[in-house]
Amino acid sequence: MVVADLFIAGTETTATTIRWTLVYLLHNPEVQEKCFREIQEHIGQRRRPSMKDKSSLPNVEATILEVLRRADIGPASLPHAVSHDVQFRGYTFPKEATVIVMLDSVLQDPDVWGDPDNFRPDRFLDDNGKVIKKEEFIPFSLGRRVCLGESMARMELFLFLTTMIQRSKFVPVDGQMPSLDGVIGLTHSPKPFVIKAVPRI
Repeated sequence: MVVADLFIAGTETTATTIRWTLVYLLHNPEVQEKCFREIQEHIGQRRRPSMKDKSSLPNVEATILEVLRRADIGPASLPHAVSHDVQFRGYTFPKEATVIVMLDSVLQDPDVWGDPDNFRPDRFLDDNGKVIKKEEFIPFSLGRRVCLGESMARMELFLFLTTMIQRSKFVPVDGQMPSLDGVIGLTHSPKPFVIKAVPRI
C-alpha cells in the first residue's frame, strides 16, 4: 500500500508539475532556449540525459525549482495531527488537532523572494551560475513530514523535462497562451491548454 500510495501520488504531482513547466516555458521562451542551449552544450542530441548530467545543467535545475516554487501545486500540503498537546507561541494545539501547513505562505512570500509573482529561475543561481539551496524552498514540505517521494519526484522531473526540452521546442498554437491562473483540486493544476511540440531534430 505504501508503494502504491507513492506511485499514485507521485504520478499526479509529477504530471501536474510538467504541465505547469510547459505553461511557464510558453510564457518565457527565453528560459526554454537558455535550457536548450545548455543541454546542447553538455549533452547534445545523440544521447539521452541521465542523472549524471544534473550538475552540468544548472539552468535546467533552476527552472524546475522555480516551477515548483511558483506553481505551488500543493499550497496547503496534507493535513496532519498533533500526537499530544502542544504549546506554540501562546497557543495550545490539543492532542489530535488537525494541522494544515500553508506552504504557499512561504513559497510566495515577498519578504523571502522579493518578486514572488515573477517567474525568474535565476533566483536559484549564484553569481557563478551554481544552484543555490534556499531554506525557504519547501514545495515538498519539511521536517519529519517531508514528502516521501521527493527524491523520486526530483529525479523524474529532471529526466522528463531535460529530455522534452532536448527533443522538442514548445510553442503556442495560433498565439493562444495558457492561463497562469490555476485550478484548485487534488492539486493546484493549470487550466486546460493547447501546445505544439516542434521536433528539434
